[in-house]
Amino acid sequence: MLFSIIIPTYNRLELLRQTLASVWAQTFTDYEIIVVDDGSTDGTLEYLKSLNQRVQVLQQANRGPGSARNLGVKTARGIYIAFLDSDDVWFPWTLETYATLIAQHDSPAFITGKPFRFDREEQLAGAVGSAVSAERFDNYYASGDEWRWWGVSSFVIQATAFRAAGGFAEANINGEDADLAMRLGVAAGFVQVLAPSTFGYRDHTGNVTANLSKTIAGIWHKVGAENSGAYPGGRNRRRERREILTRHIRPVTLECLRAGRRREAWQLYRATFGWHLRLWRWKFIAGFPLKALCL
Repeated sequence: MLFSIIIPTYNRLELLRQTLASVWAQTFTDYEIIVVDDGSTDGTLEYLKSLNQRVQVLQQANRGPGSARNLGVKTARGIYIAFLDSDDVWFPWTLETYATLIAQHDSPAFITGKPFRFDREEQLAGAVGSAVSAERFDNYYASGDEWRWWGVSSFVIQATAFRAAGGFAEANINGEDADLAMRLGVAAGFVQVLAPSTFGYRDHTGNVTANLSKTIAGIWHKVGAENSGAYPGGRNRRRERREILTRHIRPVTLECLRAGRRREAWQLYRATFGWHLRLWRWKFIAGFPLKALCL
């Protein structure tokens, strides 16, 4: 089996129906679906049990999406793990695109898909299939010159590489996907899909990324992991790691200011000042204090 599809869900019954329908519409069919109910109370479990084994259903008390995904991977049989959140959707060509890239690029450890953002169902008609195009790197760290992915629904990971990296952080934080990407940093082969769009990213008020406290906790988790040597590559890859990490840290630091959480903003600024200095991020180094004075 090539793909194990892992879908964590928590109280998103109606959205989950659409997510599953998009998987069942795939033109490539060598896959299994594992849905992990993370303690839902809206009838999700009853719906999943009614599907008559079209999906494998797992359940746990509410512990967050990272923990739920790890539980799903424990029973996964696929060579690759494809992650899909229960508020996002795939397009009929999605798995076929990933299968093509796996064959073309000698089974890379890590693939990220291309998002199509939408907030109304009718907008999905604007997503169309096209010839497959992608950019390949020796590993994820080598791709750090720009942002390369958008959320965990873009992640397709070789199962052996996922397990070697230790899976997702179990803490109920935001940014567990970025943390995993960092721990996959030197795994052989990273491919970013350029075309076609491979998943629909739904913008809605229930997006977990809207929880700033969880986002801040996730940033501190990554700062701590880097400082403790939890990410691979040693000193030789330190600049590449911090190039990627600071791309996550800067917008959160500024968002703390805008949200009136000045103390937390300054804590992040001071904790990563040396990183930004060595990366010559003068605009941020000088601009943050000025912005703090104005807000």
